[in-house]
Amino acid sequence: QGLTFAVFTKVFAVNEGLVPPHPGLARFFHWMTLERGVVIGLATFGAGLALLAYWFKYWAGTGFGDLEYPYTLRRVIPGATLTALGLQAVLASFFTGILGMSRK
Repeated sequence: QGLTFAVFTKVFAVNEGLVPPHPGLARFFHWMTLERGVVIGLATFGAGLALLAYWFKYWAGTGFGDLEYPYTLRRVIPGATLTALGLQAVLASFFTGILGMSRK
């Protein structure tokens, strides 16, 4: 969230003329379009959901009983993290796209 806030702030400041454009930011936005950001975010979100679904199926196979925490958490935490990061990337892509639009 800190990184996306920094990008949002920089884009807003450049669009409002508060700071001069940064060449690195221009290169980044030349490559990272709204569509690419959404696709990357959805792929990350999907990978996280797939990991969580796999481990939910594993848990169901044990009769929803007790699990070995160290073993299970090492696999569930990456799934939850990827899911959260993917959703955040999709939302950040949309917001950055809106910030990057020029006013008429």
